[in-house]
Amino acid sequence: MSPKFIDKSEKTREITKTALRLFSRKGYTATSVGQIADSACMGKGTVYEYFSSKEEIFIRAISDWIMETLDRLDEMTGQIPDPLHRFESFFKMMREIFNFKDPGTVKLFVEINQQTFTENGAFKKHRHIIKEMRSKFCRMVEDILLDGVSKKLVWPEVAREAHKIAVNLLAYLDGIGIHYLISENYPEYEEQVDFYIKNFINAIIIKPDHRGS
Repeated sequence: MSPKFIDKSEKTREITKTALRLFSRKGYTATSVGQIADSACMGKGTVYEYFSSKEEIFIRAISDWIMETLDRLDEMTGQIPDPLHRFESFFKMMREIFNFKDPGTVKLFVEINQQTFTENGAFKKHRHIIKEMRSKFCRMVEDILLDGVSKKLVWPEVAREAHKIAVNLLAYLDGIGIHYLISENYPEYEEQVDFYIKNFINAIIIKPDHRGS
């Protein structure tokens, strides 16, 4: 009988998906490699064949989750030809994906921050990973803004400051998210994000009577 083929990529995804569910319910500290193995219906030793530590599992699980989110955003917004509509949809989709009404999403958001900034956090020595993923979000926003400029829908001055604008917009989402995590006023969070983005678009848009001039 020939040996059973094991898809290592699939097994790795199985472990990280299982781990992500546990991290979103219990948090990083309260989750053990043994619990991940039990939930994935495999031996603890099998998990260690793919990952050297819980820290490595956490980093991979969170990285995969965020990269999948980026891919979803890129796929969904990429189908919208109008850059202004794409810009508004991008932030609406981000608000829906990072849903603060979902306890699991909130838990992961908190865990990422804790494990990035605490002295012995899992991401403390790997902050470049978080930085790179944030850079990808920024580049997506920049690309939308520059497309708006190229189509003469957005003022040309925006092109010179596109990176700074993208950084500030994402920082706003971080800040407003933390504010409403504390206050737990989630409906107002959605209203505030929509209000901010609509007013921002109104500030950068070239009104129809000024286009082509």
